[in-house]
Amino acid sequence: MCHIEVWIYPQCMASPVTGPLDVFAIANAIWLAQAKDNEQRAPLFSWSLHSADGAAVNTPTGITLRADAAILPDTVPDVILLPGIFLGDGIAGLMRTIDGLRPFFPLLRQKHAQGSVLATNCSASFVVAEAGLLDGGHATTAWWLERGFKARYPQIELRLGEVLDEFDHVITSAAATTYLDLALHLVERYAGPEVATGVAKTMLIDANRASQMPYISLASLSQQDKQTHDNSLVLRAQNWLRQQAQLPFRLSALADYLAVSERTVIRHFHQALGTTPASYAQMVKIDLAKRLLENTTLTLEQVCERTGYVDTGSFRRLFTRHTALSPAKYRQVFRQKKSIATTS
Repeated sequence: MCHIEVWIYPQCMASPVTGPLDVFAIANAIWLAQAKDNEQRAPLFSWSLHSADGAAVNTPTGITLRADAAILPDTVPDVILLPGIFLGDGIAGLMRTIDGLRPFFPLLRQKHAQGSVLATNCSASFVVAEAGLLDGGHATTAWWLERGFKARYPQIELRLGEVLDEFDHVITSAAATTYLDLALHLVERYAGPEVATGVAKTMLIDANRASQMPYISLASLSQQDKQTHDNSLVLRAQNWLRQQAQLPFRLSALADYLAVSERTVIRHFHQALGTTPASYAQMVKIDLAKRLLENTTLTLEQVCERTGYVDTGSFRRLFTRHTALSPAKYRQVFRQKKSIATTS
């Protein structure tokens, strides 16, 4: 028997609460259906929703989540599930929401010390990081929160490519819909692989999704940059690099455009983005290549040429390193569908 305590709070998203509960309900149904004749089985999973004061919580989408009880010190659930926080107001809004949870950090640490597994979805990784439960360890989070996470928690190794990551019984998961991966992992952990496989097949969950790297979009990251740094020189450089994505990268050309030295460009990029101009230029080119693979029928050689690379083999290896997929596989997965299949 595994009891899951779901903490709900202002600005939490609804699906990372209701979605996992659907997974656990299906797991219970499969488990009970597997019972032999005359075998009496109890459900494997039970759950309860807890808010700060036991009151219902309104989510950003207008869905109201009814709490079963307040967050109390006298319970030690098997799992505490922390749903992702809506980021309509960016990192600043996220931190305001987390500030409201600080009074519960000692209780979260206490329950963890008593044996509760902490399972977080998406931006809730910031909650356990703020509570000090990841210090000296590692985690994952939504790919578009990378820079904000690294800037705030340099003591935590961010394993951005991972869909799920665990450190000291704290499980973090990647961007929003990985609540399905997280819930399925908990089913396998407490019910075994056979039940987990049954749930995945029943709910059509891709149990083999191992990385969020193919989903990274530079356009979304650029919007985050405006919130994580205000370095005007770097912002100008980023814009210029996007405009020059079809040309080979030359640091000297970028420095000339900005009218500063190459060392100055490197220093500003390191301070603002924690990376080099060359690495950022690679990201720009990979992002362009993704769009070309998604929306055109260009050959790999043509895509390579339009992103400023000469050696197709080197480009293929670079693309695979950045996305965890080969260009051909990426096109197969993400190419724009023309229409939904119909029958006459």
